[in-house]
Amino acid sequence: MMRAILGIVLILALGTVIMAEEAFDVTKIDKYMQVGKADETGLAWLDPWEAPFQLSGMYRFSDEKKFQRIPQKMMEGLRPGLISLAKCTTGFQLRFRSNTTRINLAVSVPKCKQSSLQAQAGQYGFDLYVDGVYWSLTQVPDNTKPYKFELFNNKNAKMREFVLNFPLYNGVNYLRIGLDENAKVEAPTPRAISKPVVIYGTSITQGGAASRPGMAFTNIISRKLNIDILNFGFSGMGQNERKVAEILAEIKEPAMYIIDSEANSVSSAKVNERVPVFLDILRKAHPNVPILVLSKVKYGPRYGSQIPLLKEEFRKIVEQRQQAGDQNIHFLDGSDFFGPDDEYFECTTDSAHPNDLGFFRMAKAITPVVKKLLKL
Repeated sequence: MMRAILGIVLILALGTVIMAEEAFDVTKIDKYMQVGKADETGLAWLDPWEAPFQLSGMYRFSDEKKFQRIPQKMMEGLRPGLISLAKCTTGFQLRFRSNTTRINLAVSVPKCKQSSLQAQAGQYGFDLYVDGVYWSLTQVPDNTKPYKFELFNNKNAKMREFVLNFPLYNGVNYLRIGLDENAKVEAPTPRAISKPVVIYGTSITQGGAASRPGMAFTNIISRKLNIDILNFGFSGMGQNERKVAEILAEIKEPAMYIIDSEANSVSSAKVNERVPVFLDILRKAHPNVPILVLSKVKYGPRYGSQIPLLKEEFRKIVEQRQQAGDQNIHFLDGSDFFGPDDEYFECTTDSAHPNDLGFFRMAKAITPVVKKLLKL
């Protein structure tokens, strides 16, 4: 009896110790994991919509000052999921030159549920490139509250080129840029071409699951070629719908279209029903603009029985159009983007969505094709 009582006492005591133990906090161990506090002393807070700042990756369908990929007036008739995804800011970039020694952000993003697949910084954070080199990313302690964050601090005041990449899987309600109050601010270096590349597709196109915005393959290609890319990747909903094609056809002077919709295309029947109509709408609006059709990246066995292989259906549609006289439509096989069979499985987070290595390899394969078609 006494042993039993002692055992209960011991269990209760251990339970108390376990309950009292503090949660693991790496920021108390490693200072580089801490969320930096923004020092606002001597800063001027500027509006990113105003010149000489340049917002790229964002087609100005109207004069709405809203960070979204499709304006409100064009959303009528879209499915609710597409409307929500259109408010994500994937592909948006703020570009400028300045001799500022500091860059702070004041940000408010819509409340969103953290994805188990997407890293926090990729889903609703920003990252910064300085003179073409990655510099830093925001560390957001709580996505339900507005925050301020210092992205750049360098005492050497000289003119630099800055590119701020926006969140991939959330929107932006409010953004102000804090620079030294006496800093010079100039327009960024001009793009290699003035017209934008327009890409349409799936969650992979949107950037799922890059660790941070700059690692989405569209942002990598944008950096490599110094071009503007309008990202119309809609997670799970890149299903070649007529209404979306009509919206994309409204873009007045696209440099080219890229179609990356195989993974969301449901079935062979749907591909043959929808894709020719989708392409017809784009081609009628832009008779001579190059169109590049991609097939999806190689998936691992987890998705083998869930996602149909529709590469040959897309290839056949492209070949039929080429044979009918359209020499400005092209097909690129995406099944080789991740490299040899003994390496491709290292390129995803879940056997489908690329990790940063996967996105880098996608960009490496697609960039020279885009460069050739744009004659850069």
